[in-house]
Amino acid sequence: MRAIARHNSHPVDFRLLLDETASVTIFAAPRLAPWRRFATALALGLGAVGTSACDRVQKALNPEPGDPVWRSDSTLLASKPPVLLRVVRTDSSTRIVPIATVGEQGYRPLRLGNRGWRAFDLAYLQSTASLTPLRDGDGLSALTPQRGMWEGPALDSIPGCTVILPGAQAALPAGVQLLLSGPRPPLNPTQGMDGSELQRTLAAIPTLIAPTVGISMSLLPRYRREVHVISTGATAQPSIVVTFDDPEVVSDTVPMMGQRPRQLVLVLDKGIYGYKPSYTFSTVGNNKSAPRLRYLGYVDVDGDRKAELLFGLQTPRAPLYTIFMRFEADAWREMAKYERGRCQS
Repeated sequence: MRAIARHNSHPVDFRLLLDETASVTIFAAPRLAPWRRFATALALGLGAVGTSACDRVQKALNPEPGDPVWRSDSTLLASKPPVLLRVVRTDSSTRIVPIATVGEQGYRPLRLGNRGWRAFDLAYLQSTASLTPLRDGDGLSALTPQRGMWEGPALDSIPGCTVILPGAQAALPAGVQLLLSGPRPPLNPTQGMDGSELQRTLAAIPTLIAPTVGISMSLLPRYRREVHVISTGATAQPSIVVTFDDPEVVSDTVPMMGQRPRQLVLVLDKGIYGYKPSYTFSTVGNNKSAPRLRYLGYVDVDGDRKAELLFGLQTPRAPLYTIFMRFEADAWREMAKYERGRCQS
């Protein structure tokens, strides 16, 4: 059977296949007028142009991701956070090295990539920057570094180190161990302390405190003593930091058992019945025991107007090691440690 019908003015063939119940419908392609073919081609071309333009706009608005480490570093540096720096002194040089951001966001150790550290050096450490040196917690007159780590040829390097912390060069007043990238933040007011109360407190240490850690009263006068009366704002009264260092160095081959401590560190704060220890540390000081501590000063690292105490180590092997202590429940307790060296990786 063959039949011809008309559908929309175009011929359509119906062909029976196999039997009369099976059929297929084939529509012939319509023939467009010339002007319609031109319009269709123009529309397709404009659509392709429009798609390409949209792609360019989307790419401009959402650029391909770059270095994620640099994105993070640049975001941090753009906020210009206050930075705490340690002083590293050797026989041949003095370096100031950044270790952490401080302020209202709290203490955060700094860890950047190579590009981030070079941008940091440019913003914080070169000879146009301004830094506040701290001596025993007190802010001194602002100073500028003599030159940054990469303000010209690199000041130094560490063999095999791929990411090094910058160490700027600066002429520092004596006794300065810490610097801030901005002014020293204000602290809560603290009452004064007269000399007689200080002498009474110090006189009680040989008889009441030193024997409890194994230092006899007769030996304590041989130790080198340093006393710091500090107004941290953590309490209404000033704190007293006292360090006793025995010049004698114990050999590493000598057993620790039975050895008296060669260092005693005390922090004393006023209670109901006068000053009492709020932190005590002692060590024999050889390689088999904890290294001796070095008192660095006090800094408010979290913006609460109450300063934290900072201690370092008396060893050249860990020049940046820093212990942060916070006053809580009538005692100074360890809040954080900075344990990295200048070679970040």
